[in-house]
Amino acid sequence: METIDVVIIGTGIFGLATARTYCEAHPEANVVILEAADSLGGTWATHRLYPGLKTNNILGTYEFPDFPMLSHEFGVAPWQHIPGTNLHNYLVEFSEHFGLTPRVRFNTKVEIVEQGDDDTWILTLQEKGAPSSVVKTSKLVVATGMTGNPNLPTIPGAADFKAPIFHAKDFLQHSDLLKVAKRVVVYGGAKSAWDAVYAYASSGVSVDWVIRESGKGPCWMASPFVTPLRIWIEKLVFMRVLTWMTPCIWGARDGYEMVKNFLHITVLGRWIVSSFFGGIANDTLAINNFDAHPETAKLKPWSDAFWGGTSLSMLNYPTDFFEHLRSGLVKVHHADITHLTSRTAHLSTGETLTADALHCSTGWKHEAPINVLPESLLPELGLPHLASAAPSQSAIKADDEILARFPMLKDQPDLYPKNKSRRLPVEEGLSITPYRLFRFMVPPKYIHKRNFVVAGAMLSLGQPISAQVQGLWITSYLDGTLNVPDSVDEVEHSAELFSRYGKWRTPAGCGSKHGDMIFETMPYWDQLLQDLGLPYKRKSTWLQEIFMPYGVGDYAGLVQEWIQLKKAGRLAGGCGTALLDRETGNGSTNYAVNGHSETKEIAGI
Repeated sequence: METIDVVIIGTGIFGLATARTYCEAHPEANVVILEAADSLGGTWATHRLYPGLKTNNILGTYEFPDFPMLSHEFGVAPWQHIPGTNLHNYLVEFSEHFGLTPRVRFNTKVEIVEQGDDDTWILTLQEKGAPSSVVKTSKLVVATGMTGNPNLPTIPGAADFKAPIFHAKDFLQHSDLLKVAKRVVVYGGAKSAWDAVYAYASSGVSVDWVIRESGKGPCWMASPFVTPLRIWIEKLVFMRVLTWMTPCIWGARDGYEMVKNFLHITVLGRWIVSSFFGGIANDTLAINNFDAHPETAKLKPWSDAFWGGTSLSMLNYPTDFFEHLRSGLVKVHHADITHLTSRTAHLSTGETLTADALHCSTGWKHEAPINVLPESLLPELGLPHLASAAPSQSAIKADDEILARFPMLKDQPDLYPKNKSRRLPVEEGLSITPYRLFRFMVPPKYIHKRNFVVAGAMLSLGQPISAQVQGLWITSYLDGTLNVPDSVDEVEHSAELFSRYGKWRTPAGCGSKHGDMIFETMPYWDQLLQDLGLPYKRKSTWLQEIFMPYGVGDYAGLVQEWIQLKKAGRLAGGCGTALLDRETGNGSTNYAVNGHSETKEIAGI
């Protein structure tokens, strides 16, 4: 049996960032990266680059801090959204530059993960065109992302449809429809649905756009520049003063506790917060001018932007998206597809739609990212699994703590305004649990084993920086450098807080499943950098620190910075878990460092 020091599953941005960091810190380590596809990139792999796919981000904001995406080298003009093909090429160059490509085993799927002796992991692999094999590793990093398993709806009569039915993930394989189809049905209201509608309509194909009445409605679509001052939204989100506006359970140790307590505890403060987010939402509605036409009015979001998390997306199209609706080429229907017959979709409203294809932009399955045996290991690993829908006592305790700190989160939105039967939360039966991981990475019960990590169990507006900071945290954790709390109970409570927070903060997004961050992103980076003993305030002056937006350049050199401090023995971080008394800001926790315990003062969770 082959033995490997570290196995990383997945070559998306989190897998690549973790591999780069671990290999740079431990060049002698035997690190293998497993990839089921024949190209790297995860979401940006070649087989997933559907027509017109671009980043929500503009050039300069979707790149790794130590590997800039130069305009002349990667063919992306300034102020341009990055085309999928260009981003894939960038990730390939990143992998080559840091020597990762020789470590990647393409076309190799992890079929089974089992726990071996001495805290090792046994992986059964299936390489395309070869017999299955088994490898053993002492450290396993799961970096498969949140968009691996498409949620293709089961619709009665699908076998009789006599036309293609496919998920947005496979749009590239059906791109000939842009040339031969006369009319298609696009099912769903997320960003990939908007992309599909635009691709078809721009090619002259008529579109019936069905947004599920039983769902959460169309996602928020914003201009890259918001407010009357036309501020670049990606800069707005990473301005420290504006991160104070979000009720955030992590990053409490940033030194600005008093102003954040004022904003989220007092009546006046909560009014300021509501006015801030309401202003951004109203500006977006005004720019899109939904009510100017009956069809565009159907795309007005069903819940407030405050609750949406990363379901917020950008209008990154070269021409006016809404013109296709005003011209009549695109028709919007608020309904569910009840059944299918020959080239016909039947809606819950009684309408029938003829189509040459059914394009499903219906999201991703929320399930464990790997096949773990026995399945009883899933709860211990903090991975999604089937359990009672009723909240546990630990969840109730976390909820009480979150709502006590952030009273405005008690006033939850109606997520299903067009579906009366789903207005009340289901507290009976079974449901799939969210990820429950310390810092969104480590299962609490395995905190002292240092042998299992999940990278990328969260979505954020600044994913490449998130990937780099997580990659460094993971490296420090796996090699024993990172001080972790001695008490598993404390770690479990902290993980529960992170997990339950999303349910309250971004219920209209993905917060009930995994991390989902917009204005919470930079406080999360702060938290991890403090854990690592690295400076999180990275501006030159206090004025710049508060009012100047952060960007990828502020985190350049982070890996070498940590490596040099480690060599010099000057790292002084530690993962605090206990919530503090708001007035004193004092607290302490015990840390486990390579099997030894020590006590340090802390100031946060």
